[in-house]
Amino acid sequence: MRHDLSIENVRRALRNPRLVRREIHRLLSVPLNRGYGWYTDRGVKSMDMMAQDWDNLIILDACRADYFEAQHDFEESSDRVVSPGKRSWEFMQKTFLGKQFHDTIYITSNPYATRLADDAFFKIEYLIDEWDDDIGTIHPEEVSQAALDAHEKYPDKRLILHFMQPHRPYLGPTAEELRERVDLKGYRNEGDGLQIWGAVKEGKVSVDEVRQAYSESLDIVLDVVEELLAEINGKSVITADHGEMLGERLFPFTSRVWGHSEGFSTPTLRYVPWLEVEANSRRDITSSSPVMTEKELTDSDIEDRLRALGYTG
Repeated sequence: MRHDLSIENVRRALRNPRLVRREIHRLLSVPLNRGYGWYTDRGVKSMDMMAQDWDNLIILDACRADYFEAQHDFEESSDRVVSPGKRSWEFMQKTFLGKQFHDTIYITSNPYATRLADDAFFKIEYLIDEWDDDIGTIHPEEVSQAALDAHEKYPDKRLILHFMQPHRPYLGPTAEELRERVDLKGYRNEGDGLQIWGAVKEGKVSVDEVRQAYSESLDIVLDVVEELLAEINGKSVITADHGEMLGERLFPFTSRVWGHSEGFSTPTLRYVPWLEVEANSRRDITSSSPVMTEKELTDSDIEDRLRALGYTG
């Protein structure tokens, strides 16, 4: 999470001195948190997800393994694997960058995917027009529909389906209530509203409310995924690009850790779910010359979407 020293943030600090105390506490906690991340990452080998056996790879953005295990309704049991990254772009760099997968279509709602080479996949489908400006995300139903269309048009290709949920801004009744109560960036990405972590620090949103909103958002995307997998054939794997910190303390006396952009690692960020869903039939996968995708997003559009998701400013 970025901690910008903007005029508005300074004003908030002057109005609420406890924010200054919290920031000092956070800064004092950083060396311990970074040391913890280095220690827990030692010797950890990540999974090469592209080398595994699947026809459909479902990526849930910022999905924690523990929440997934508690909430999914699939008959199969979920394992945990080590993600190549602890944030989306790091995951994409280590998984996709400099490689070619011309037997695969990548359907994505994550703005970082626009940084990938045009010929990295047979086709990259950026969900551009489906962006919800009021909330600041792409709904899971849009990804699902794009997957069905691609599966019908290209039945001989593997599919990577990168859903934005349960990454904030959250969906569901708790998130709706928060939108009504607090001016949150990434919910309605306008004005000088707060990111949700800042709202917690100011006491406008509770830790439990954030966790409940996250859980509800995960339930929503899991329902969509379950319905989708009933419509497409092939072996599917459900996983995540990284996990999410929801206010846990790495040590009893350190500050709470939120999100996944602090710059240090934790097992909660690196260990992600891995659930394999078998199918009655498999696809005959073939490679083809890539279909170039015209990127209609400008640099400003990309920056706005990353900001709505809490990655910048």
